[in-house]
Amino acid sequence: MKIALIQLPLQSHDYVYSQENVPLAAGCLASFLAGRKAPVDVEICPRIVMNLGGDAAVMRWIEAAQPDVVGFSCYLWNVERTLYLCGLVMERLPGCIVVLGGPEVTPDNGFLLGHEAFRFGVTGEGEGTFHDLIRALAAGRKDFRDIPGLVLRTDAGTVSTVPRVSADDLGALESPYLSGVIGPSLRGTMLMETVRGCPMRCTYCYYHKSAPTVRAFPVERCAAEVAWSRENGVSELTVIDPCFTRRPDIGLLLSAFARERGPDQTFSCELNAEDLTPALVDGMVRSGLAHVEIGLQSTNKQTLKNVGRPFRSEVFTKGVRTLRSAGVRVMTDIMVGLPGDTLDDVKRSIDFVLTNGLCDDLSVYPLSVLPGTVLRATAERFGIRSMGEPPYLITSSTTMSRDDIRKAFAYAEEVSGRDHFPVELPRLRGGAAGAGPVARIVLGGQGGVMPVAPHEAGQALCIEVREKLPDHGMEGVVSALEPVLAENPHTLLSWIIPEESFHGIETVRVLAEASGGAAHPVDREYMSAFTPRRSVQLFLKGRTPAGKDTYTQVPLEKDPSRPVWAGLPPEAGLDEEEFHRERMAGILGYRPEIRFHDLEETPRDALDPLLATRVMP
Repeated sequence: MKIALIQLPLQSHDYVYSQENVPLAAGCLASFLAGRKAPVDVEICPRIVMNLGGDAAVMRWIEAAQPDVVGFSCYLWNVERTLYLCGLVMERLPGCIVVLGGPEVTPDNGFLLGHEAFRFGVTGEGEGTFHDLIRALAAGRKDFRDIPGLVLRTDAGTVSTVPRVSADDLGALESPYLSGVIGPSLRGTMLMETVRGCPMRCTYCYYHKSAPTVRAFPVERCAAEVAWSRENGVSELTVIDPCFTRRPDIGLLLSAFARERGPDQTFSCELNAEDLTPALVDGMVRSGLAHVEIGLQSTNKQTLKNVGRPFRSEVFTKGVRTLRSAGVRVMTDIMVGLPGDTLDDVKRSIDFVLTNGLCDDLSVYPLSVLPGTVLRATAERFGIRSMGEPPYLITSSTTMSRDDIRKAFAYAEEVSGRDHFPVELPRLRGGAAGAGPVARIVLGGQGGVMPVAPHEAGQALCIEVREKLPDHGMEGVVSALEPVLAENPHTLLSWIIPEESFHGIETVRVLAEASGGAAHPVDREYMSAFTPRRSVQLFLKGRTPAGKDTYTQVPLEKDPSRPVWAGLPPEAGLDEEEFHRERMAGILGYRPEIRFHDLEETPRDALDPLLATRVMP
C-alpha cells in the first residue's frame, strides 16, 4: 500500500510563510508507521512542490505518485485549498482513499463535514489512529467503527467513533528528524515538540480538549534532536509547546539545550509570563532563548474569567520585564472580540502593554471561534456571531459591534505605529527560467502567449507589465493568464503595471475579475486598514522626481474611507510624499489618505534560486 502525505503552507504573496512550513505531523505519522513495520510505502510531498507550488503542481505530484491513500494535514489557513485538491483526487484517482487530520477535523466542524471530498478524518493525536486505520485498510476491512478517534462516512452519513486516549509514553514515539523522514524548513529552521498537552483551559482553544494532560518527551530524545539540528545547519529552533515553562523537568531540558546547541543557535517559544523567575530566565537565555510569544489577550478580569484565563498584573509585568532586561525579544498578544470585552477594554489592554513597556512587538489579532472549542458551544450566551468558514472570525458580540472591532485595530495601529494586516509586496526577483515554481512573469507591452504552463505556477504569482499598454491591453494579458488560473484557483495574484497604463475603473474591473475564483481566508479579514480583498492585488509602479521606484496599491473596490498603501524609497521626504499625493489624486480621481512605507531592499534568501521568473518581450 502506498501512502502520500501533504501539509500545505500558509500562503502569502512574498512566500515568507512557505519558507517556514515543516510537515511535522506528516513526519510523525510516517515515523510511527515505519517503527511498527506497517506494510506501507510512505512518501511526503517534496518540499519544493508542497511549499512553493500551486494547486496544479501539487496535483501533478499526487497523480504521479499513484497513492492508495492520500493524507492531508488540515489547518484553518489551508483547509479550503486542501478540500479542493481532495475533490480532484476523488475525480482523477477514484480508487484513492482520502484521509484528513489536524485541528480542523472535529465532530462539530460543519464547514468541513459539509464537504464530501474525503472518506476518513482523524481527530486528536493521529499516530495511533492512522496506524490502526491503515492496518484495517490493508486487511481489506469494510467496517471501521471500532477504531477510536475517527470521523468516517457511512451510508447513513457521518459517524464519529469514540475519542482515542492520548499516548502516555511519548518516549515510544519515533522522532521524524532522527529517523530521517523530514528535515529543516527552507529557511533553515525547525519545529520541535518537547511536550504534548496543555495545562490551560482557555475556552477559545481546542488543544487542551484533544490533549488534556501534559506529557513530556524524554529529555534524551529532545537533546538528540537539538544535536541533530546543530549537525544539519538549523539556525533557529521553534518550540511549539503551548506553555514551555510548564514542562515538569524544565531545568533538565534547558541543560540539554545548552549542552547540545551550536554556538549561534537560538530558540523561540510560547510561555506564561507569570511562570517566570530570574533564575529560570537566566537558564533559558544560556540555553539560547532569543524570542518568546506571550498571550496576554485582555486585562479585563471578567473577560478573562469568561474564557478561563488567569492573570496577575504585577506578576505578569515582572515576568516580561525580566525577559526584556535579559535581552529576549518579547511579542505580546492582544485578542480582539473576547466575550465581555468592549472597545474601551481592548484599548485599555493595548495601553497597559505599551505604556508599561511590556513588549518589543505588539500582536493584535481577532478572535476565531474555532470548531471543537467550548467558546463555540457557548457563543450564543455571549451573543457572539462569527463566520462559518475559515478563519471563523468573530463579526460581533453583545459588547462589540463589527465597527467596534475595526476601530480596535485602527487604534492598535495608531498607537503602535505598525500595520497589523500589512500589505505584502510580491517577490520582485527569482531564479532563471529553468528554476522551480514560477513566482513572477515580466511582460512587455504586447502581452501575448502566457509563458507558463499551469503546473509551473507557484502558490503566489506576480504579473509585472514593464511597458505602457494600449487602452484595452489588459484584457489580452488577462485572457492569456486564464488557463493558468483555471488550474490554480488558490494561487495568490499580484499585478504591477506602470502608472500610465492605469485607466481607472476599467482597469480595476478587468483585474478584479482576473482570479482563480477560489475563496481565500485572507479576503475575510474585514478589519484590515487597507483593502480587505488581499488574494488579488494591484500595484501601480511609478517614479519619484529623483527617478527612484515607487509602488502604490490600488484597492479593487473603491472605498474612500480606507487609506491607500504606498511604498517610497527610505530617503523620500515630505516633498516627495506631497508630490505622490498629488499624482495619485490625478490618477485615481479622488484624493485618498495615503500611508507611506519605506521600500527597503529585500535581502537575498534561500528562495531566490528556487523560484523562477519568466520574461517575455
